[in-house]
Amino acid sequence: MPDRTDLSIIIVTWNSEDEIENCLESVFKNTGNLEYEVIVIDNNSSDKTAQTVQEIFGKEVRNTRLIINRENKGYTAACNQGIAESTGNSILFLNPDTVFCGNPAEILLKKLYEDKLNGAVAPQLLNEDKTIQKSCRTFPRYFDMFCEMSLLSYIFPGSILLSNWKMNYFSHNEERAVEQPMAAALMVKKEVLNETGFFDEDFYMFFNDVDLCKRITGKGYRIIFYPEAKIIHGKGVSIYKDRVRMIKAWNKDCLSYFRKHNYSFMLYNLLLISLTITGIFRILFYKLFR
Repeated sequence: MPDRTDLSIIIVTWNSEDEIENCLESVFKNTGNLEYEVIVIDNNSSDKTAQTVQEIFGKEVRNTRLIINRENKGYTAACNQGIAESTGNSILFLNPDTVFCGNPAEILLKKLYEDKLNGAVAPQLLNEDKTIQKSCRTFPRYFDMFCEMSLLSYIFPGSILLSNWKMNYFSHNEERAVEQPMAAALMVKKEVLNETGFFDEDFYMFFNDVDLCKRITGKGYRIIFYPEAKIIHGKGVSIYKDRVRMIKAWNKDCLSYFRKHNYSFMLYNLLLISLTITGIFRILFYKLFR
């Protein structure tokens, strides 16, 4: 552990009025004796998210900051704003649709500093009914994308071959080194971020965490999934508020990832065509059955 326990909790909000109060209150009530700060970056919400955060922060004696963007800069750019403003030795990226169980921040911080090669650590995520939310991934391959789009990964969830990317075969109930945990709750050493660089803003909202984890492991650091720390996560709350735009953003960011890390002219263009076709069907399905 560092001589001075110092943590920056960064939360990006967009129309998160219904979630942010529970999130912040759980942080303030369940973060023990850590010396920490909370930085909220609001991406031009049209509801009362910013006002709600201001009211909550006004009641706190802790170090809190609210950054209000006058345009929606996207999740990635907003996270980088928070990193630039942070003073902590470590940073916990946290979604507004999360709620702390017990004292996960202190548990994660202790695990993070057990070994100098630990670059990042992630908790076990739980659904609202307290069932385990499978949140770990491997770095995606073209074959993994084919298995997802053809639904083979859903038909054979226990197959390491056909369900490799989303690790449906992993119980998520034991500690292990992983390639990429979901960034709904991800703690990273600040020195590691300084070494790898912050989030790549070529990714608007998705695959930014995949890219960051790729760079962290590429520097020789480990990313630890640590289920002793638990956080409830309302999966996909923000995404479903603007589903059509999010489908398009996911496809674009997916292509950006493969172009950056695993480019193959033939496979990339096949992926482009496949995402375009499946994207049309996903949007139509959403509009018909929402």
